[in-house]
Amino acid sequence: MTLLDTASATQKPRLYQLLSVAAIGALALSACADNGDAAEGPAAEAGTSETEGEETTGVITIEDDHGTHEIDPASIETIGAFDNRSFRVLEEFGVELTVAARGLMQPHSHGYADNEDILDTGNHREPNLELIVAAEPDLVINGQRYAQYYDQIAELLPEDSVILEFDEAHNDPTTFFDGLKDSTAKLGQIFSAEENAQRLIDELDEAMARVEAAYDGESTVMGLLTSGGDINYAGPTEGRSVAPVFQEFGLVPALEVNDQSSDHEGDDISVEAIADSNPDWIIVLDRDGMNPEDPEYTPAQELIADSPALQQVTAVQEDRIVYMPQNMYITEDIQAYTEFLNTFADALEAAQ
Repeated sequence: MTLLDTASATQKPRLYQLLSVAAIGALALSACADNGDAAEGPAAEAGTSETEGEETTGVITIEDDHGTHEIDPASIETIGAFDNRSFRVLEEFGVELTVAARGLMQPHSHGYADNEDILDTGNHREPNLELIVAAEPDLVINGQRYAQYYDQIAELLPEDSVILEFDEAHNDPTTFFDGLKDSTAKLGQIFSAEENAQRLIDELDEAMARVEAAYDGESTVMGLLTSGGDINYAGPTEGRSVAPVFQEFGLVPALEVNDQSSDHEGDDISVEAIADSNPDWIIVLDRDGMNPEDPEYTPAQELIADSPALQQVTAVQEDRIVYMPQNMYITEDIQAYTEFLNTFADALEAAQ
Protein backbone atom coordinates (compact mmCIF):
# COMPACT_ATOMS: atom_id res chain seq x y z
CA MET A 1 0.00 0.00 0.00
CA THR A 2 1.37 3.42 -0.97
CA LEU A 3 0.22 6.77 0.42
CA LEU A 4 -0.27 9.17 -2.46
CA ASP A 5 0.29 12.90 -2.75
CA THR A 6 -3.18 14.23 -3.52
CA ALA A 7 -2.16 17.30 -5.53
CA SER A 8 -3.77 17.39 -8.97
CA ALA A 9 -1.84 15.91 -11.87
CA THR A 10 -2.45 19.10 -13.80
CA GLN A 11 -0.82 21.12 -11.05
CA LYS A 12 2.48 19.24 -10.88
CA PRO A 13 4.52 16.44 -12.48
CA ARG A 14 3.42 12.85 -12.09
CA LEU A 15 6.36 11.80 -9.92
CA TYR A 16 4.94 13.01 -6.59
CA GLN A 17 3.52 9.72 -5.40
CA LEU A 18 4.58 9.83 -1.80
CA LEU A 19 5.93 7.87 1.01
CA SER A 20 5.31 4.13 1.52
CA VAL A 21 3.37 3.29 4.65
CA ALA A 22 5.52 0.18 4.90
CA ALA A 23 8.67 2.32 4.99
CA ILE A 24 7.39 4.46 7.85
CA GLY A 25 5.64 1.80 9.94
CA ALA A 26 8.51 1.34 12.36
CA LEU A 27 8.67 5.08 13.08
CA ALA A 28 4.96 5.85 13.14
CA LEU A 29 4.17 5.57 16.84
CA SER A 30 7.21 7.58 17.97
CA ALA A 31 6.53 10.31 15.41
CA CYS A 32 2.92 10.46 16.58
CA ALA A 33 4.00 10.70 20.21
CA ASP A 34 6.26 13.64 19.36
CA ASN A 35 3.36 15.56 17.86
CA GLY A 36 1.56 15.88 21.19
CA ASP A 37 -1.64 17.90 21.31
CA ALA A 38 -2.91 19.66 18.23
CA ALA A 39 -1.02 22.91 17.64
CA GLU A 40 -2.74 26.22 17.97
CA GLY A 41 -2.39 29.13 15.56
CA PRO A 42 -1.17 28.95 11.93
CA ALA A 43 0.64 25.64 12.41
CA ALA A 44 -2.64 23.88 13.12
CA GLU A 45 -3.87 24.65 9.61
CA ALA A 46 -1.39 22.20 8.08
CA GLY A 47 -3.30 19.29 9.64
CA THR A 48 -2.49 15.67 10.48
CA SER A 49 -3.66 12.64 8.51
CA GLU A 50 -5.47 9.82 10.36
CA THR A 51 -7.14 6.74 8.93
CA GLU A 52 -10.53 5.83 10.44
CA GLY A 53 -10.18 3.02 12.97
CA GLU A 54 -6.39 3.34 13.12
CA GLU A 55 -4.01 5.36 15.22
CA THR A 56 -2.38 8.46 13.69
CA THR A 57 0.60 7.37 11.59
CA GLY A 58 2.64 10.57 11.86
CA VAL A 59 1.90 11.51 8.25
CA ILE A 60 0.99 15.21 7.98
CA THR A 61 -0.96 17.04 5.32
CA ILE A 62 0.63 20.20 3.90
CA GLU A 63 -1.07 22.61 1.51
CA ASP A 64 1.12 24.62 -0.85
CA ASP A 65 0.65 26.55 -4.10
CA HIS A 66 0.36 23.33 -6.10
CA GLY A 67 -2.01 21.26 -4.03
CA THR A 68 -2.07 18.87 -1.09
CA HIS A 69 0.91 16.79 -0.03
CA GLU A 70 1.01 14.03 2.57
CA ILE A 71 4.42 13.80 4.17
CA ASP A 72 5.99 11.57 6.78
CA PRO A 73 8.54 13.84 8.53
CA ALA A 74 10.32 10.81 10.02
CA SER A 75 11.22 9.59 6.53
CA ILE A 76 12.86 12.85 5.40
CA GLU A 77 16.64 12.40 5.34
CA THR A 78 17.88 14.63 2.51
CA ILE A 79 16.65 18.18 1.94
CA GLY A 80 17.07 20.82 -0.75
CA ALA A 81 16.31 24.54 -0.34
CA PHE A 82 16.02 27.15 -3.08
CA ASP A 83 13.69 29.76 -1.58
CA ASN A 84 15.47 32.81 -0.13
CA ARG A 85 12.76 33.32 2.47
CA SER A 86 13.26 29.82 3.85
CA PHE A 87 17.04 29.70 4.31
CA ARG A 88 17.32 31.37 7.73
CA VAL A 89 14.09 29.78 8.93
CA LEU A 90 15.53 26.35 8.18
CA GLU A 91 18.76 27.35 9.94
CA GLU A 92 16.69 28.41 12.94
CA PHE A 93 15.11 24.97 12.98
CA GLY A 94 18.49 23.22 12.80
CA VAL A 95 17.79 21.65 9.40
CA GLU A 96 20.77 20.13 7.58
CA LEU A 97 20.69 20.59 3.81
CA THR A 98 22.21 18.39 1.14
CA VAL A 99 21.68 20.76 -1.81
CA ALA A 100 20.79 24.45 -1.94
CA ALA A 101 21.18 27.68 -3.86
CA ARG A 102 24.19 28.78 -1.82
CA GLY A 103 24.95 31.22 -4.63
CA LEU A 104 22.01 33.26 -3.33
CA MET A 105 23.46 33.42 0.18
CA GLN A 106 26.09 35.57 1.86
CA PRO A 107 28.29 34.48 4.80
CA HIS A 108 27.35 37.58 6.79
CA SER A 109 23.70 36.46 6.75
CA HIS A 110 23.55 32.71 6.20
CA GLY A 111 25.23 29.93 8.14
CA TYR A 112 24.77 27.64 5.14
CA ALA A 113 26.70 29.93 2.79
CA ASP A 114 30.19 28.49 3.31
CA ASN A 115 29.16 24.92 4.07
CA GLU A 116 30.91 22.94 1.34
CA ASP A 117 29.02 19.80 2.35
CA ILE A 118 25.93 21.36 0.76
CA LEU A 119 25.92 21.00 -3.01
CA ASP A 120 25.57 24.49 -4.51
CA THR A 121 23.27 24.92 -7.50
CA GLY A 122 24.31 28.58 -7.74
CA ASN A 123 22.21 31.67 -8.27
CA HIS A 124 19.00 31.80 -10.27
CA ARG A 125 20.53 33.07 -13.49
CA GLU A 126 22.32 29.89 -14.56
CA PRO A 127 21.67 27.26 -11.89
CA ASN A 128 23.27 23.83 -12.03
CA LEU A 129 20.10 21.86 -11.46
CA GLU A 130 21.83 18.55 -12.20
CA LEU A 131 23.28 18.67 -8.70
CA ILE A 132 19.76 17.99 -7.46
CA VAL A 133 19.98 14.61 -9.16
CA ALA A 134 23.19 13.86 -7.30
CA ALA A 135 21.72 14.91 -3.95
CA GLU A 136 18.48 12.93 -4.35
CA PRO A 137 16.54 15.07 -1.84
CA ASP A 138 13.47 13.60 -0.17
CA LEU A 139 12.06 17.11 0.23
CA VAL A 140 12.65 20.37 -1.64
CA ILE A 141 11.59 23.84 -0.50
CA ASN A 142 11.37 25.96 -3.65
CA GLY A 143 10.30 29.49 -4.42
CA GLN A 144 11.07 33.14 -5.09
CA ARG A 145 14.04 33.44 -7.47
CA TYR A 146 13.96 29.70 -8.22
CA ALA A 147 10.19 29.58 -8.79
CA GLN A 148 10.76 29.67 -12.54
CA TYR A 149 12.48 26.27 -12.30
CA TYR A 150 9.73 24.48 -10.38
CA ASP A 151 8.81 22.05 -13.16
CA GLN A 152 12.43 21.33 -14.05
CA ILE A 153 13.33 20.61 -10.43
CA ALA A 154 10.30 18.38 -10.02
CA GLU A 155 11.33 16.29 -13.01
CA LEU A 156 14.79 15.75 -11.52
CA LEU A 157 13.58 14.45 -8.16
CA PRO A 158 13.35 10.79 -7.13
CA GLU A 159 9.90 9.32 -7.63
CA ASP A 160 8.87 9.48 -3.97
CA SER A 161 10.21 12.98 -3.26
CA VAL A 162 8.13 16.06 -2.48
CA ILE A 163 8.56 19.64 -3.66
CA LEU A 164 6.85 22.48 -1.79
CA GLU A 165 6.37 26.08 -2.85
CA PHE A 166 4.66 28.91 -0.94
CA ASP A 167 5.06 31.85 -3.34
CA GLU A 168 1.42 32.68 -4.04
CA ALA A 169 0.75 34.56 -0.80
CA HIS A 170 4.22 36.10 -0.79
CA ASN A 171 3.78 37.53 -4.28
CA ASP A 172 0.71 39.54 -3.25
CA PRO A 173 1.56 42.53 -1.03
CA THR A 174 -1.90 42.34 0.55
CA THR A 175 -1.32 38.77 1.82
CA PHE A 176 2.45 38.86 2.23
CA PHE A 177 2.63 38.82 6.02
CA ASP A 178 0.01 36.10 6.32
CA GLY A 179 2.10 34.12 3.85
CA LEU A 180 5.25 34.55 5.93
CA LYS A 181 3.50 33.26 9.01
CA ASP A 182 1.79 30.38 7.22
CA SER A 183 4.94 29.07 5.52
CA THR A 184 6.91 29.40 8.76
CA ALA A 185 4.27 27.39 10.62
CA LYS A 186 4.23 24.65 7.99
CA LEU A 187 8.00 24.34 7.92
CA GLY A 188 7.93 24.16 11.70
CA GLN A 189 5.48 21.29 11.54
CA ILE A 190 7.47 19.37 8.93
CA PHE A 191 10.72 19.67 10.90
CA SER A 192 9.23 19.18 14.39
CA ALA A 193 10.06 22.78 15.26
CA GLU A 194 6.57 24.01 16.12
CA GLU A 195 7.71 25.95 19.17
CA ASN A 196 10.47 27.76 17.27
CA ALA A 197 8.06 28.50 14.44
CA GLN A 198 5.45 29.90 16.79
CA ARG A 199 8.09 32.07 18.48
CA LEU A 200 9.07 33.57 15.10
CA ILE A 201 5.40 34.19 14.32
CA ASP A 202 4.72 35.74 17.72
CA GLU A 203 7.71 38.05 17.37
CA LEU A 204 6.46 39.22 13.97
CA ASP A 205 2.94 39.72 15.34
CA GLU A 206 4.29 41.82 18.20
CA ALA A 207 6.30 44.01 15.83
CA MET A 208 3.29 44.41 13.54
CA ALA A 209 1.10 45.43 16.48
CA ARG A 210 3.63 48.09 17.49
CA VAL A 211 3.65 49.65 14.02
CA GLU A 212 -0.13 49.54 13.78
CA ALA A 213 -0.47 51.29 17.14
CA ALA A 214 2.20 53.92 16.45
CA TYR A 215 1.36 55.00 12.88
CA ASP A 216 -1.09 57.91 12.88
CA GLY A 217 -2.78 56.97 9.59
CA GLU A 218 -2.12 60.41 8.08
CA SER A 219 1.61 60.96 7.74
CA THR A 220 2.83 60.48 4.18
CA VAL A 221 5.45 57.85 3.41
CA MET A 222 7.90 57.43 0.54
CA GLY A 223 9.45 54.09 -0.37
CA LEU A 224 12.93 54.21 -1.88
CA LEU A 225 15.24 51.56 -3.31
CA THR A 226 18.93 52.35 -3.73
CA SER A 227 20.86 50.39 -6.35
CA GLY A 228 24.09 51.01 -8.23
CA GLY A 229 24.51 54.43 -6.68
CA ASP A 230 21.02 55.55 -7.72
CA ILE A 231 18.03 56.49 -5.59
CA ASN A 232 14.87 55.01 -7.08
CA TYR A 233 11.19 54.97 -6.22
CA ALA A 234 9.67 51.83 -4.69
CA GLY A 235 5.91 51.85 -5.19
CA PRO A 236 3.30 51.22 -2.48
CA THR A 237 1.56 48.46 -4.44
CA GLU A 238 4.39 46.83 -6.40
CA GLY A 239 7.66 47.99 -4.85
CA ARG A 240 10.17 45.30 -3.87
CA SER A 241 10.01 44.59 -0.11
CA VAL A 242 8.35 47.97 0.49
CA ALA A 243 4.87 47.34 -0.94
CA PRO A 244 3.84 44.75 1.69
CA VAL A 245 4.54 47.31 4.42
CA PHE A 246 2.39 49.94 2.71
CA GLN A 247 -0.45 47.50 2.16
CA GLU A 248 -0.40 45.87 5.59
CA PHE A 249 -0.41 49.10 7.59
CA GLY A 250 -2.32 51.41 5.27
CA LEU A 251 0.59 53.82 4.90
CA VAL A 252 -0.33 56.97 2.99
CA PRO A 253 1.89 57.22 -0.14
CA ALA A 254 3.60 60.56 -0.60
CA LEU A 255 3.72 59.87 -4.34
CA GLU A 256 2.00 57.36 -6.61
CA VAL A 257 2.96 56.67 -10.21
CA ASN A 258 1.47 54.51 -12.91
CA ASP A 259 3.06 51.22 -13.98
CA GLN A 260 5.01 50.64 -10.77
CA SER A 261 7.86 48.16 -11.02
CA SER A 262 8.47 45.28 -8.64
CA ASP A 263 11.93 44.47 -10.00
CA HIS A 264 15.26 44.77 -8.22
CA GLU A 265 15.97 48.38 -9.18
CA GLY A 266 12.68 50.16 -8.50
CA ASP A 267 11.39 52.95 -10.74
CA ASP A 268 13.61 55.59 -12.25
CA ILE A 269 11.99 58.80 -10.98
CA SER A 270 13.97 61.97 -10.48
CA VAL A 271 14.99 62.79 -6.94
CA GLU A 272 13.43 66.20 -7.60
CA ALA A 273 10.03 64.53 -8.05
CA ILE A 274 10.61 62.58 -4.88
CA ALA A 275 11.56 65.77 -3.06
CA ASP A 276 8.52 67.62 -4.38
CA SER A 277 6.25 65.03 -2.77
CA ASN A 278 7.79 66.07 0.58
CA PRO A 279 7.15 62.85 2.53
CA ASP A 280 6.86 62.86 6.31
CA TRP A 281 8.60 59.47 6.41
CA ILE A 282 10.95 57.56 4.10
CA ILE A 283 11.52 53.80 4.21
CA VAL A 284 14.52 52.50 2.29
CA LEU A 285 15.60 49.17 0.82
CA ASP A 286 19.35 49.16 0.17
CA ARG A 287 19.68 46.58 -2.59
CA ASP A 288 23.46 46.68 -2.73
CA GLY A 289 23.69 46.09 1.02
CA MET A 290 23.49 42.37 0.23
CA ASN A 291 27.19 42.59 -0.68
CA PRO A 292 28.74 45.16 1.66
CA GLU A 293 32.28 43.96 0.87
CA ASP A 294 32.02 45.26 -2.70
CA PRO A 295 34.54 48.14 -2.96
CA GLU A 296 32.06 50.06 -5.13
CA TYR A 297 29.25 49.77 -2.60
CA THR A 298 27.80 53.04 -1.31
CA PRO A 299 25.36 52.68 1.61
CA ALA A 300 21.88 54.10 1.14
CA GLN A 301 22.47 56.48 4.06
CA GLU A 302 25.33 58.13 2.17
CA LEU A 303 23.39 58.36 -1.08
CA ILE A 304 20.51 60.14 0.61
CA ALA A 305 22.78 62.39 2.67
CA ASP A 306 24.69 63.38 -0.48
CA SER A 307 21.57 64.23 -2.50
CA PRO A 308 21.07 68.03 -2.48
CA ALA A 309 17.51 67.70 -3.77
CA LEU A 310 16.41 65.72 -0.73
CA GLN A 311 17.84 67.91 2.01
CA GLN A 312 14.74 70.09 2.37
CA VAL A 313 12.37 67.13 2.59
CA THR A 314 10.52 66.87 5.90
CA ALA A 315 11.55 63.25 6.45
CA VAL A 316 15.23 64.16 6.02
CA GLN A 317 15.11 67.25 8.18
CA GLU A 318 13.21 65.45 10.95
CA ASP A 319 15.43 62.37 10.71
CA ARG A 320 12.46 60.18 9.90
CA ILE A 321 14.22 57.80 7.53
CA VAL A 322 13.92 54.10 8.35
CA TYR A 323 16.26 51.63 6.66
CA MET A 324 15.45 48.00 6.08
CA PRO A 325 18.06 45.49 7.30
CA GLN A 326 21.19 45.55 5.20
CA ASN A 327 20.59 41.95 4.14
CA MET A 328 16.89 42.42 3.31
CA TYR A 329 17.35 42.00 -0.43
CA ILE A 330 18.77 38.48 -0.05
CA THR A 331 16.61 37.40 2.89
CA GLU A 332 13.11 38.97 2.78
CA ASP A 333 12.20 36.45 5.47
CA ILE A 334 10.18 36.57 8.66
CA GLN A 335 13.25 37.49 10.71
CA ALA A 336 14.17 40.42 8.44
CA TYR A 337 10.65 41.87 8.47
CA THR A 338 10.43 41.50 12.24
CA GLU A 339 13.71 43.41 12.60
CA PHE A 340 12.56 46.16 10.24
CA LEU A 341 9.12 46.58 11.78
CA ASN A 342 10.62 46.91 15.25
CA THR A 343 12.99 49.58 13.91
CA PHE A 344 10.07 51.34 12.22
CA ALA A 345 7.99 51.12 15.39
CA ASP A 346 10.86 52.58 17.44
CA ALA A 347 11.01 55.58 15.09
CA LEU A 348 7.23 56.07 15.01
CA GLU A 349 6.98 55.88 18.79
CA ALA A 350 9.85 58.34 19.25
CA ALA A 351 8.14 60.84 16.95
CA GLN A 352 4.88 60.85 18.91
